[in-house]
Amino acid sequence: MWDVIVVGARCSGSSTAMLLARAGHRVLVVDRATFPSDVVSTHFLWPHGASYLNRWGLLDDVLAVTPSHTSIEMVTDGIPLSGTVPLPLLERYFDELHGDDHGVVQTYTSVRRRVLDQILIDAADAAGAEVRTGFTVDELLFDDEQRVIGVRGHGRDGETVEEHARIVVGADGRNSFVARTLDLPKFDERPRCTFAYWSYYEGTPVEHARLHRRGRLAMASVPTNFGQTMNLVYGPSEWAAAFRRDIAGNFAKAVDFISPEIGAELRSAQRVERFYGTLDQSAYLRPLSGPGWVLVGDAESFKDQCTAMGMTHAFRDAELVSAALCSWLGGDQPLEIALKEYEARRRSQSAAAYYDYVCTLAEMRPPRHEELRMFLALRDNQAETDRFLATHGDVAPLSDFFEASNLFLLDGGMRESSSRDYPIFDDFEATSRMYRRNPFIEP
Repeated sequence: MWDVIVVGARCSGSSTAMLLARAGHRVLVVDRATFPSDVVSTHFLWPHGASYLNRWGLLDDVLAVTPSHTSIEMVTDGIPLSGTVPLPLLERYFDELHGDDHGVVQTYTSVRRRVLDQILIDAADAAGAEVRTGFTVDELLFDDEQRVIGVRGHGRDGETVEEHARIVVGADGRNSFVARTLDLPKFDERPRCTFAYWSYYEGTPVEHARLHRRGRLAMASVPTNFGQTMNLVYGPSEWAAAFRRDIAGNFAKAVDFISPEIGAELRSAQRVERFYGTLDQSAYLRPLSGPGWVLVGDAESFKDQCTAMGMTHAFRDAELVSAALCSWLGGDQPLEIALKEYEARRRSQSAAAYYDYVCTLAEMRPPRHEELRMFLALRDNQAETDRFLATHGDVAPLSDFFEASNLFLLDGGMRESSSRDYPIFDDFEATSRMYRRNPFIEP
């Protein structure tokens, strides 16, 4: 009998298994994949994502083979902002969510999953969890009261194995077998989302993450492992079918539209892998827990990639759920109360507001005039730029940055900021109408 079986051994699964095993619990973690392997992912970590790795003693392993930086650049219709998430806000985030702020760093990094997931699996194994990769779960096991009590599955040799546990953790991603088997409903679904295509380039030295947006299209350019840069283009999902008719050609067309400078860079660089893509990033929530089971990561909640928050939130969930399960397994409180506390932190008012924020961004509407004016005001105010980045990155509550008094102060900055240097303001209405036309449909 295991204390915990974790189904899924990537960001949320291996992290959960590692933390539980470090606390002395008997943990089995299984995954049908073999490692190292990549998976669809922006593989971008915000500072709080890197901070989780640092708290767990794994950040040095990642940074030994992965570039890192301490600021990011955001350019919206030519208006540049650059900054970082303030350390006090990072400390407050960990204090409020986890009760301590040890290990906080202001590091950004973009680590490929074939690298990161292997580090996490090795850490789970080193902590004492039993790791079985290449293991497919075929069934969940139930008792007479329909409580989940384990899994039945098979390894590469085909032999069927049954394992029993006091609780099963579903950490198996968007297409979660655990969630499907339990027939868990999705709710608050947001079908308007982005499509995304990306690849890897050599010969484009990039020192920090660059996030550029123009109209309904955007791109990210980030340094990653193996001396490569990952370049990603995204736009509204209703444009995906037209984009797919000529992926390479339309990728270049999109980059040239969003940032001619980066377009020129890519033409002089070498693409070293094929294009990867994802068409459906509809957001949803699922129930968090039930009799004998609990979900973490994308299995319980998924959001569009437009803020690149997936891995960071997977780490957050792993630390929250492992703390809850440790309090139960250690006899500090009943399971139901421990999981209620997990749910309260995951489904807080702040978390709900951020879910709405990401889903609204994912609609990829052309930036409004007042949004661009706000970016103009931020350009001359580094402290507020950093606070906006913290808000965009889910470190600071949206309600803090967008409260009326702060917007009043920013409004003063908007009136003082000059728009002369930015063509978007020359004929804003005509440009906005142009932005609404699908550029991947030939006239």
